[in-house]
Amino acid sequence: MRVQFDGRAFDYQTLRALAYTTYGGAEPGEVFVTTARISGGDTEAWHTEWRTTAERVERSASRAADAGHDRTARGAFLRAHTYYRTAEFFLARDDPRRRPAYERSRECFRAALDRLDTPVERLDVPYEDTELPGYLFRPAAPGDPDGPQPTVVCLGGFDSLAEELYFLCGVPEALARGYAIVLFEGPGQGAPLREEGRTARPDWEHVVGPVLDHLEGRRGIDTGRLGLVGVSFGGYYAPRAAAFDDRIGAVVAFDHMHDLWRASAAESPLLARLFARLPDAVVDAAAALGERTSVESRWLMENSRWVFGVETAAELQRTLRTYSLTDVADRIECPTLVLAGEDDHFVPLSLASEFESLVSGPTTLRVFTTEEGAGEHCQLGNLALAHGELYDWLDGVL
Repeated sequence: MRVQFDGRAFDYQTLRALAYTTYGGAEPGEVFVTTARISGGDTEAWHTEWRTTAERVERSASRAADAGHDRTARGAFLRAHTYYRTAEFFLARDDPRRRPAYERSRECFRAALDRLDTPVERLDVPYEDTELPGYLFRPAAPGDPDGPQPTVVCLGGFDSLAEELYFLCGVPEALARGYAIVLFEGPGQGAPLREEGRTARPDWEHVVGPVLDHLEGRRGIDTGRLGLVGVSFGGYYAPRAAAFDDRIGAVVAFDHMHDLWRASAAESPLLARLFARLPDAVVDAAAALGERTSVESRWLMENSRWVFGVETAAELQRTLRTYSLTDVADRIECPTLVLAGEDDHFVPLSLASEFESLVSGPTTLRVFTTEEGAGEHCQLGNLALAHGELYDWLDGVL
């Protein structure tokens, strides 16, 4: 789905911001007047213009808050969060502007949470020698507020923030259906990556496990009806956890990402096989050339170095091969929903069917189409449709 830019990287990130209109995380007019000021491929203008819009909307939010107009303030803070996050996106990991943009994004989101109609609790989950940050949202439903509620734990992937998952996982929709919902960040994501330098790890059962431990015995959480939703690269993390933790009653790969190396090599499989045999120096030189000629290649390499804690393309090749569910998918026995888009430019559709066939438990595959406006990665063109399918399915299994 092309929105505005010819280049895929800028266009998809525009669609990503625009998609959050569904839950008040953006407004089309604000998105389009911002992108109209940006030339394709100009990452400096991308940061400057999105930050300009974010600052303007945040000022509007603050004025509304000072005047006691909490509903107006809440909406503007949510939009400012999205625009600051988008401004940060293409900055290098060591760019001094990156951390402030991230912090403003997070603070705007939290300012909006203070004005929500439903209870929200900030979480600090014990993990190894630190804590993982997260949020627990409870439905404002009639009846016993302390009674056990089916719970959805949602996690992101390669570049998402816990705050962004409010829109991407459809928290308002989950709450309206009576679910408690948890959003959190692990190593290689959000605050753990930015503030502590904690890089990604393939064995995410050791990340999800402490989160589930933290929820056990907590007021209002029914751990007997527990769903796990993994978004984007979280479509690897969540099923990986489900393969090793039988507390997970249902798992959703949204989108599927069961073999990261094969997904990354899908556009040029012959070239990928060749590169796997070449000396490291040749692989690194080819990657450097790609970074000089393509915004998307430059961002992918820069973010991969940061997220995975590697420095060279050759190292990255070897690291990506460790992120595969091929040998453990048969351990997944809980009901599994696999979501896929026919236009997904990150993960080939063929891998969705393959993953479905590997899972031992009952599996449902839903392929979204171009015609539905949901064919892109994570259905960022029709989140209302995707979330309807996702939560209808969870209603049935939980």
